[in-house]
Amino acid sequence: MQIQLPAVYYLLLAIALGSIIGFENEYRKQKGAEIFVGLRTAIFITILGYIFSLLYYLTQNAGVFAIGTATILVIATAIYLEKIRITGSPGATTYASTFIMFFIGMFVGLGYYTYAIVFTVLVAAISMYKREFIEAISRVKESEILAAINLLIITFVILPLFPNAYIGPYNFFNPFEFWLIVATVGAVFFIQYIVLKTSKFGLFLSSILGSLITGTAVSFRLLGMKLKAKKMSDVVIYNVLFSSNLPMVLVQALAIVYFSTLSSALIYSLLPVIIVSLAGLAVIGFIGRNKLNYRTRSTVSPFPIKATLEFAVVFFLIFTFARATQIFIPAFLPVTIFISGIVNVAGAALSLGTLLLAKKLSADYVAYLIGLAISAGVLEKAVLGFISKDRHVRRVIFAGSMILGLAIFASSFIPLYGI
Repeated sequence: MQIQLPAVYYLLLAIALGSIIGFENEYRKQKGAEIFVGLRTAIFITILGYIFSLLYYLTQNAGVFAIGTATILVIATAIYLEKIRITGSPGATTYASTFIMFFIGMFVGLGYYTYAIVFTVLVAAISMYKREFIEAISRVKESEILAAINLLIITFVILPLFPNAYIGPYNFFNPFEFWLIVATVGAVFFIQYIVLKTSKFGLFLSSILGSLITGTAVSFRLLGMKLKAKKMSDVVIYNVLFSSNLPMVLVQALAIVYFSTLSSALIYSLLPVIIVSLAGLAVIGFIGRNKLNYRTRSTVSPFPIKATLEFAVVFFLIFTFARATQIFIPAFLPVTIFISGIVNVAGAALSLGTLLLAKKLSADYVAYLIGLAISAGVLEKAVLGFISKDRHVRRVIFAGSMILGLAIFASSFIPLYGI
């Protein structure tokens, strides 16, 4: 039987990948780093891995891999021991990278070129950014690590334990959905904290990103901040009025309802609501264009468990009330959608898109209901504003949310009645 060996240019690929790691090591050596695997050694190691892949093709014996592993183990150990003798440092980075380079050459010979390239890029990047990684880790606080661990436990350990089924009278309670709300709100809070800490546009950017999921949680977080500087009051005001509402209109309502229906008729019916919403937000954004961000140290917890649970409970109670309305007073669909908009505009838009696809509602009626949901999401901020201890913040957010929310509410009747 004739054995099909890899083409010779794959050997050139193995050499090229070894050269990338070796060149990067030589560069770091010139900058003062103590590197024991230079350009030539890196190339030789990848070629060695490639040779063992050829031996496998020739012998068709998996034992070749065991011999190859033993060989590179001896070589890597020799390099590692020499490194310890000279530097006295027991760091195992060189030891691990030697193994990876060997298997990169072997992967190329076996035909796994994509994996070989990806591993090469990762080794080079991790080695090059070693100093930056260490500096970044040194700036991490214990509270941030604990917050990340708690969030991972809540999301990936506790959440799967809850049954995803409705229980209780009229199936009001779903344990999985409730804890999913906790995990989602916690993730929003944590993302806000990280962006606030690392970006010079922290408050503005974190508000925009968080509002892609839920503008309510973002507003809740902003209004709970300690306003140590007078300018911070305006920052909170305009982020609640502008940053938390813009993604709600463009993404949670417009984008979701369009991509769930692909209905141009619905978008046409929605134009009055969208125009009024964006016009109002444009005015708010223009007035607060210089007040949307403030460079300051974060004064919030990376993962406030108490606030997260409180918000999740409020979120769940509103959702339960909406379900109760739907069960006991099904004719009050607009009321149900309005209440659902307080909870989450995205959920309301998605459910309405489903009803439109099923031809249970007309495009004009769906546009009217989406308008109600958006107005509810805006008007909700007027009530949330009272969380703030700053009287100026409460007054401006209440007035701004009421004006914008009522304008959107009025515009929602245009597609339905043509007024």
